[in-house]
Amino acid sequence: MSEQRAVADLPSVPLHRHRASFRGEWSPSPLESPPASRTNVMGAPVHAPGVYVGTVPNGCTGGLGARVTRRTLGISSIFLQGLRSSGLATVPAPHQDAEHTAGEDLGGCLVGYVAKVRALQQVSRELETQLRMLLESTAKRAGGWGALRASWVSSCQQVGEAVLENARLMLQTESIQVGAEDFKERYEKEQPFRKAMEEEISSLYKVIDEAHWTKTDLEGQIESLKEELGFLSRSYEEDVKVLYKQLAGSELEHMDVPTGPGLDDILEMIRNQWERDVAKNRDETGALLQAKQDSEVARVSQTQEEKLAAALRIELHNTSCQVQSLQAETESLRALKRGLENSLQDAKHWHDMELQNLGAVVGRLEAELSEVRGEAEEQQRQRARLLARRAQLQKDVGSYLALLDRADSGEDNKHFCLMTTKRGEEIKTCVSSVSGKWEPQRVTLHVRDADRGGGSDGGLHPDSIT
Repeated sequence: MSEQRAVADLPSVPLHRHRASFRGEWSPSPLESPPASRTNVMGAPVHAPGVYVGTVPNGCTGGLGARVTRRTLGISSIFLQGLRSSGLATVPAPHQDAEHTAGEDLGGCLVGYVAKVRALQQVSRELETQLRMLLESTAKRAGGWGALRASWVSSCQQVGEAVLENARLMLQTESIQVGAEDFKERYEKEQPFRKAMEEEISSLYKVIDEAHWTKTDLEGQIESLKEELGFLSRSYEEDVKVLYKQLAGSELEHMDVPTGPGLDDILEMIRNQWERDVAKNRDETGALLQAKQDSEVARVSQTQEEKLAAALRIELHNTSCQVQSLQAETESLRALKRGLENSLQDAKHWHDMELQNLGAVVGRLEAELSEVRGEAEEQQRQRARLLARRAQLQKDVGSYLALLDRADSGEDNKHFCLMTTKRGEEIKTCVSSVSGKWEPQRVTLHVRDADRGGGSDGGLHPDSIT
């Protein structure tokens, strides 16, 4: 009774970092360049890219079935390269020597197992080295963050001090500008007053000149009056002399005149006339003196009124100057108040901007801290995965060593199963030995769906040894 058998060509899934650990050289990945077709021990062509699982018709070495790639099965590259180095594991076709073929295939498999165990040991050592390097790099990175944080803090402090110094310089500059503007405004406001004072001084100079002219005119008038008074006194004396002469001549002329009024009457008449002339001259002189006195009093009163008006004008000007100076000081104080308010608003604005910048820096640092924490957690998860992988590999190595020990113990009847697992799939191969001869009774590939939530952790696990 013939059995349905399948030819299992199991290509390798390379581990790129550890491929040269047991080959001694770097070989291209079979995924990058597909290998050429090979022939098995029976001389039949065998294609390498996949594994064919299914029923095989009687009398045929292969047939149609489901094609399972190495990515789907997740078979360890070390185990499959061991199989490749020893030859393809084939199931003998009908009418051929099954015992001879099975012995050669199982011998090659055992050689591959030994090579794979050594490779796994090498891989374990490399994984330990990588884990140690990863931990050292993590420790160095953690130490580097502290120095970088200190540099950040110092940089932030320097930036803050520079901003405060800039604000102080700006306040000083603005205060100086405000003072200069106040001085300029006061200067511009004082210019009209200066012009008014200059005009008033020029008008006062004109008044002084007019007073000098008036004084000289009055002095001239006084001199003319003095001359006129002297001329009147001289003319009076001459008139008196002429009158005396006339009187003397009239007496001489009237000596022969008949007796008329006597000398007493003439003297009385002359005295009366003289008294009348003296009274008239006195009245005229008194009127002239009174007129002069009135003019002097009027001039003095006028000069006093002018002086009082000038004093009042000066006092009014001083009061207006004081009022204007007070107004200028008030305006300067208002400008200073506005400048201080603007400086306060600018300081508040700079303070708000600084707070916003510091908030942005804090947010960025928090984001970087969260990224660093995420990286640290990811590295911890990776470390846990590496440790689990290492434990799994150590378990596999122990299982394979136990398998090799059981295989070399020389028992007559042995039956064991090899299991290759992948997350989501499970492949189980059973081989038995009867009377010291290794003979595969049946090679069956079982595919079982499992939990699909995690990544691939391909490895070989002996299911049972009986």
